[in-house]
Amino acid sequence: MEAAKPPVVVCRRMPRCSLLVMLFVLASCGGKGASTGGERKSDLDADPLGLLPADPIVVASFDARAVFSSGAAGAQVASIAGRLVPLGESAGFQATRDVERVVLAEYATGGIDCAAVLTGHFDPAKIDAATTANGGAPIVRGTYGGRTTHTVAAVEYAVLTPKTLVAGTGDGVRRLLDRVQAGSTDRTMAPWMVSTLETKGAEIAVAADFETQPVASAAIGAVRLPWLDGMHVARIIGNFEPPGMNVAATLTYGDSVQSQTAADGMRSVEGLLKMLGPLLGGIRLQNLEVTTDAKDLRCKFAVDQDTLLTVLAFAPRFLTMTP
Repeated sequence: MEAAKPPVVVCRRMPRCSLLVMLFVLASCGGKGASTGGERKSDLDADPLGLLPADPIVVASFDARAVFSSGAAGAQVASIAGRLVPLGESAGFQATRDVERVVLAEYATGGIDCAAVLTGHFDPAKIDAATTANGGAPIVRGTYGGRTTHTVAAVEYAVLTPKTLVAGTGDGVRRLLDRVQAGSTDRTMAPWMVSTLETKGAEIAVAADFETQPVASAAIGAVRLPWLDGMHVARIIGNFEPPGMNVAATLTYGDSVQSQTAADGMRSVEGLLKMLGPLLGGIRLQNLEVTTDAKDLRCKFAVDQDTLLTVLAFAPRFLTMTP
C-alpha cells in the first residue's frame, strides 16, 4: 500500500505541542547528559519506541531523511523548524545532516505532554556548550534523573548518547528519563500501534487511540471534519512518492453506523474542497477512495507539492502560540 504524510488538521482537542515538538526535533535540539551508572549506550540506541513512556494517546514515526528530501516541502519544514528553535552549527547541529528518525508520543496526564526520541548523529560537547539559541533565546540548564537537561521556551531536551537525543514538554521528558534511570526500556505501547509505526515502506506513520480520550470537533479552515466524530482508533501511513504525498488510513469507530456516517462526511469534504480550494490556497485531494467494513473506514488519497506547501504555510500561525 502506498503511503505518505498524514493530513494536517486543526483540532480543538489536539494541542499545538505536537506540532511544536515535531518541528523542534526536526530542526534543532540538544543537551548533554551525564551518564548514569549501569546504563549501556547500546541499549539506549537500540529501540527508540522502548524509550517512550507508557500509555500514549498518539504515537508518530518520521523518516527525517525522507521528510527533508521531499522537494520544496522538505525545505519548508526545515525553514519553519529553524525559526522555531534555531540551534545550528555553533552547537554542531544541522537537522538535515544529523537527524535520521524521529518518534513522537503524546499523553493526557492532566494536561497534554509530549515526548520525542531523535535518532541520528549529535555532538554532546558542542550542544552542551551552547547557552543561547541563534535568535538569542536563553537555554536554561537543569538536572533530572542523573542527566543534564536543557530548556528553550516550552521545550525541554537532553542527549542520552551521541546517537540518541530526547525532547518534549517538561513532564514528558522527565517521564522518559525516569524510565531510562530505572533501566525500563521495554516497549509498553499496544502491539497494533507498534505494527502501524513499523509498516514497511511508510516514511511517516501515526497511530492514535481516542477511545478513552475522545477527539473533539476539528476543521481545516472553515471546513468541518465530521469524520473525526466518534473515532476510537486511527492508523495512518504515508510516503513522498509522486505527486507529492500518498496517504492511507484506517479509522475505527464505535459502530458501523458511525463509520458509514464518517465515510459520507469525508466524501462531502472532498466536494467542499473542490469548491472552496481556491479560497484555502489551492488545497485539494487527488484519487480519494473511501470504503467501510463494519466499524472500520479505510481511505486513500494523494496531495501534490502545491497542496503540501499550502498546508505547511499554516504552521507558523500555531507556533507563535504557547503549547
